[in-house]
Amino acid sequence: MTEVWLTVVATLTVALAAAIVVICQLARQRRAAEKAQLELAELTLAVEARGAAHWSDTGIAEIDAIAHSIQDIDERLREKRRRLSELNDLLMKSSAVVSRAGANLQLRALLEAVPVGILIAEAPSGRIVEGNALMETILRRPVCYSESTESYGQWNAIHPDGRPVLSEEYPLARALAGEAHPQLECKIERGDRAHVWINIVGAPIRNEQGGIIGAIVAVTDVDNIKNAEIHNQMMNRELHHRVNNSLSMIQGIANITARTAQDFSSFQEGFSHRVQCLSRISTLLVQTSWERTPLRDLTLVALSCGSHDYGDRISISGDDVELRSAVASALGLALNELLANAEQHGALSTDDGRVSIDWRADRNGDRPRLILNWTEAGGPIVENPQQTGVGHFLITNVLARQMGGEVRLSYRAEGLRAEISAEI
Repeated sequence: MTEVWLTVVATLTVALAAAIVVICQLARQRRAAEKAQLELAELTLAVEARGAAHWSDTGIAEIDAIAHSIQDIDERLREKRRRLSELNDLLMKSSAVVSRAGANLQLRALLEAVPVGILIAEAPSGRIVEGNALMETILRRPVCYSESTESYGQWNAIHPDGRPVLSEEYPLARALAGEAHPQLECKIERGDRAHVWINIVGAPIRNEQGGIIGAIVAVTDVDNIKNAEIHNQMMNRELHHRVNNSLSMIQGIANITARTAQDFSSFQEGFSHRVQCLSRISTLLVQTSWERTPLRDLTLVALSCGSHDYGDRISISGDDVELRSAVASALGLALNELLANAEQHGALSTDDGRVSIDWRADRNGDRPRLILNWTEAGGPIVENPQQTGVGHFLITNVLARQMGGEVRLSYRAEGLRAEISAEI
């Protein structure tokens, strides 16, 4: 009796080994992403505190790209503050903030030389008296020479939570009120009606006695870096979602395989094969950052899960189509089930059988769809089965739902034909 139990335990251990490998891979990916995101947050805090911005690449391309962008922004902000200091010193040498009409040549040359947008306002009114060409480039419209701090609201900016930026919240107004280094990150409406992220850093302009005679702000276009940060946050949430989906898929495969298995050996064989294929598909999705996966690459990976290399006995052709990750995972497993069936009962169970896989993108409806055909020929004569197995159930029910489509199987005498529709 002890030997029987040992055999059962050993068989179950082998059957679950492949699942554990996939789970460990996903867990490592999640831990690596969480660690990298924590380091990214520390980098961001260091930049905000004006500390040293050191970064060592984590191997996660998206996060490393964001970190390098933050370092670049930090360098630009340091340069911005240095230029602001130069402008402040220059303006302090003047008896008052110069007007647009009377700007001296030295000031104008410096304004146009700095690599950031510049606005200068006089105190106490807050009237904007100067703006450089780069400011107009960032906003894609002329500078609004507001007459007072109360009219800064006409710049049409919003906070990250969607609230409009009030006139007194702009760094220019806060600098005029005496705040040393006001800063604001917001989305501002450009001349083309698009809202883009900008970073504003300000400083008061003081005379030799310390009185505020004006204020200056430097504006930087940070739309690319902010969009990258948002993408990283979405990617992290999506990673957690994908881990849960993968675990649910493994659980579903285990339950369905066990439902039709005659014994532990058949369960172990069917379950391990399916999870190993899922592991290969997941590796492909990681290489494409879980974004859009080329169907041709997915098909080759699914076919590589077979017991042999069938060479030109399997032909593939179709349009250049890319699939989102959830659809790609389900379709890859469906192709693997068709391949396994062809090896055991269909065209690939003989030496002369062939399989052709072709697909096209149907764009006639409201949403484009993938139509993929699996056609077998040259194998044993096919008869309509009296009882279907776990592969049939997986393809026509579980995987079809995940693909957002349907699978039609035709048991023709000359060979099985499957027509699969899926979302693109």
